[in-house]
Amino acid sequence: MLDKELNNRPDLQKHLFEKGYLITDAELDNTDDYPFYGNWNKTTIRGYDFWIYNGVKLFIKTNEEYSLFLIGHCYDPYRMIHDEDEVLSLLEKAYGTASYQKIIDELTGIFITGVISEGKLEFQLDASGMQCGYYGSVNGKIYISSHTQLIGDLCHLKTEDYVSRLVNYRWYHYMLGNYLPGNITSFKEIKRAVCNTVITYSDKEFAVKRIYPVRTINMCQNDADYQAVISEGSRIMKNTMALIPLKWSDPAISLTGGIDSNTTFAAANGNYDKYKTFSYVSMYRESVDAEKAETISKHFGVPYKKYEVPENNDEINDFEIYKKIFAYNGGNIGSNSDSDVRKKITLINNDVCDVEVKSWISETIRAYAYKYFGRKKFPKSLSPRNYTSLYKIFFLNRKLAVETDHYFDEYIEETELKEHLFNYDESDLFVWEMMHGGKCGSDIGVMKSCWDITIPYNNRKLLDTLLRVPLEKRINDDLHMDMKKELNRELYDMNIRVVNLNETEFRKKLINIYYIVNSHLPY
Repeated sequence: MLDKELNNRPDLQKHLFEKGYLITDAELDNTDDYPFYGNWNKTTIRGYDFWIYNGVKLFIKTNEEYSLFLIGHCYDPYRMIHDEDEVLSLLEKAYGTASYQKIIDELTGIFITGVISEGKLEFQLDASGMQCGYYGSVNGKIYISSHTQLIGDLCHLKTEDYVSRLVNYRWYHYMLGNYLPGNITSFKEIKRAVCNTVITYSDKEFAVKRIYPVRTINMCQNDADYQAVISEGSRIMKNTMALIPLKWSDPAISLTGGIDSNTTFAAANGNYDKYKTFSYVSMYRESVDAEKAETISKHFGVPYKKYEVPENNDEINDFEIYKKIFAYNGGNIGSNSDSDVRKKITLINNDVCDVEVKSWISETIRAYAYKYFGRKKFPKSLSPRNYTSLYKIFFLNRKLAVETDHYFDEYIEETELKEHLFNYDESDLFVWEMMHGGKCGSDIGVMKSCWDITIPYNNRKLLDTLLRVPLEKRINDDLHMDMKKELNRELYDMNIRVVNLNETEFRKKLINIYYIVNSHLPY
């Protein structure tokens, strides 16, 4: 716990569980002290207390039968709606029909939304779980929160032995950083809400129901189909970038020379006067990205700023306690790298924007598992061991490998994944629900200490549309390049592309050898 350190640092108390929420039927005693420090406000809805961090938006729509709620932000690029109250009005009219979920599937944003009726509470996260949600029952009281460690502190929960051994394992931090397998958390009483599912609490029990995929995906069969997807994806991205400045007054695109943020920048074409861009340099290889970002921004007359991050920890005030807070907010499942901590502190201390337009989630449709492992094919149906092989390197600890298999097996069963695969690529859903929903959602929660964040790609219907593209075109980034061409031909013709230096052929071969060997080991 951080209480002893933070009790003496009132200037830093605001960063603990910043921008969070808690839904509970438990009575909380003194919220002026740790872990709330008076930074949270309570709203009661049908017997449940909604504790919301200052500045975080809670939207409510109530009638005689039920109450709808949404925490965070959302907007609808299909109907061009940027107001959450208007979205809730649509959901109220549609509740109980198939249109209800259809409306949610068409929302972009970072949010948790749900309904409370007599004897039942149901909720779901945004398309990719960028708004984290953790839930469980402790001593007969329910807790749903953005931060698993907040529940742990309130209920005095103990970290599971498996999690302690995992996060202290030598190779845990490799393979895309800190996140836990399946839908587990540090505490046996608490689960992670998986995106693409609805969680219902009724009769003192939680139940999980999968809401996506729901049918066979219609893959592109010819060039006309492919061009139709490019046009539709470009249209929705352009609509999204037109809506963002209607919600925030000072939006900034986090820009690099990479294909993801390039495509996002292209989608802002026609609205460049409403945006600015920025980059940060915390290590040498990021300077190339910043140089390309500045070139693009100046060419299109968009204000640009580069933030230099100090190279040494001792150049940052309060580095160590910030690092502890960030790790705590992330669930205490591993600390951030020192360079990442320095970056966050630098950005916190600069007035950059009121919302960062971030290009995460784009990797879902770029066939990221294929890229990372340098593969052209995965098994049609992945085993729990395949999941473990995609997750972490366990050559040196076979006991952890077998235990991790078990947790992935539980996740597959509890979320009914195999019953809803249809003709979808299961490795795409691993990227979607594990790498993004499990890791990036937690990272976003920590990054909200800097400013608000929105992600144009984070829309279930948009992602589903773009997954219709043949695998080869996704692996080769033809999809993104052709969208960029349609959105801003001038940017496309500049031919600016910085490839991730980590994506070396040698690294891909090594990690693929590990995947093959580990997947076939019988223990």
